[in-house]
Amino acid sequence: MDAQEFRHHLHRFPELSGQEYKSQTFIKEALAEIGFEDSIAVGGTSLLLPLINQNEGPSILIRADFDALPIEEINNFQHKSQNLGVSHKCGHDGHAAILYRLAQKIKEKPLEGGSLLLLWQASEENGQGAQRVLKDPKFQAFNYDQAFALHNIPGEPLGMVLCRPENFTAGVRSLSFKFKGLETHAAHPHEGRNPAQIISKTLALAEYYTNNNPLDEDYTILTPVYSSLGAKNYGISPAEGEVHFTLRTWSGYRLDQLCEEIHEKIKRWSEEEGIHLDYQSFEEFWPNINTEKSVALVRSSAQNLNMSYQELSYPYSWGEDFGLFTKEKAGAMFGLGSGEDCPVLHHPAYDFPDALIEKASSLFYEILRQSLNG
Repeated sequence: MDAQEFRHHLHRFPELSGQEYKSQTFIKEALAEIGFEDSIAVGGTSLLLPLINQNEGPSILIRADFDALPIEEINNFQHKSQNLGVSHKCGHDGHAAILYRLAQKIKEKPLEGGSLLLLWQASEENGQGAQRVLKDPKFQAFNYDQAFALHNIPGEPLGMVLCRPENFTAGVRSLSFKFKGLETHAAHPHEGRNPAQIISKTLALAEYYTNNNPLDEDYTILTPVYSSLGAKNYGISPAEGEVHFTLRTWSGYRLDQLCEEIHEKIKRWSEEEGIHLDYQSFEEFWPNINTEKSVALVRSSAQNLNMSYQELSYPYSWGEDFGLFTKEKAGAMFGLGSGEDCPVLHHPAYDFPDALIEKASSLFYEILRQSLNG
């Protein structure tokens, strides 16, 4: 099948993070059809195709994600999602198709030296996929020197390459604070322990910590995403409530520091009020840090293909778990414009533009040609 048919199949049958069993099987069978029968399930529902050449040279990892989102599609084209309430609204079906097309190109014109790992990674949207892959001994059996990935960027000219050295995306983490006090009659709340005041102070931390200047190294966005207190029982002073945030910064180490600082502050307030606190930090997206050498390779590859290239002034504020692959390794993540009229990511009308598949796979192939063929 061609890469467009590949994408349309994934789009018709999307699967949520951690549930990509049918998608994994489909990709494995599609690779076998073009002669690659040695793909390996890693990290649960991810899939790795190792291509080890006999000639010496570097080892390169190319990664694409393929999980979908819990969003009902409103499009009516032929490849519309057939799974109620689930659809590909971040373009991961397109990312997966790009990697499949790259595999076809490698089959048609094999690379001469070094080794290559093609990774279809599951569970990017919940920040668990990269971590699961990296912890899998089957993946650890292979080494890589550099890693590359892309993300489509709506609102930018179709096929424009967007990159920068150092940060490409923010580090992001989700935080939850659950409070348990003591219920009492609403007529005498002082005899119970109502967490309302702590919840109010906790929500106020969003304004206290937020520094929405992307050019500042202390850039921080603390966003309240959910809160609750008690129930609609007007005779009761409630005992339970919770607050959830997402926290994002340019530095992963600042992210760690702020999580600890915020937790300690709310913990102290809770202890002073005699209220039990349950704290969790989850859905971690380590910042994508691009190395100069890898960015230069992306830039030169784009120029060799006469693709427009733009160096970003500052990183994107969203998270992407590919950052774990370059936390201790060289590599780069870059953006690829998906059209100025393309709906924004996570919009119910979004659809990945098929025209990007050939452009992006050619760019990856050129990166590999320069790296592995010398």
